[in-house]
Amino acid sequence: MRFRTFNSLLPAVAGIFLFTGCGLIPLGTKPIGEVRQSAPSLEGRTVRVRGKVVDSNQLPFVGTRFYKLQDDTGELWVTTKDPLPAVGESLVVAGELHNAAVLGGASLGIQIKESSRLKARI
Repeated sequence: MRFRTFNSLLPAVAGIFLFTGCGLIPLGTKPIGEVRQSAPSLEGRTVRVRGKVVDSNQLPFVGTRFYKLQDDTGELWVTTKDPLPAVGESLVVAGELHNAAVLGGASLGIQIKESSRLKARI
């Protein structure tokens, strides 16, 4: 009896992992506003956020690429070595959080150094 229960749950569990990995289910993502608020304590830690690309740019001659990701709670910059995503594209992004400075407990210049990126539905 236990074996049948396991076999009937296996496709559901596999589906959850598949949809989470594709960014269709936002498990493990934090709202951008929450990441910004907690930025001083998240310095150097990996965070996972979900949002829409609203701006992108590349510094000439340096190869540094960055784009702005936005959700309903805020926005932040993401740096990448990969090609830039299209403006309007919805993504789930994971990467290391960095603060340019922390003054009086508030972070300035928050950015994520991208380690992975998945297309998502928002």
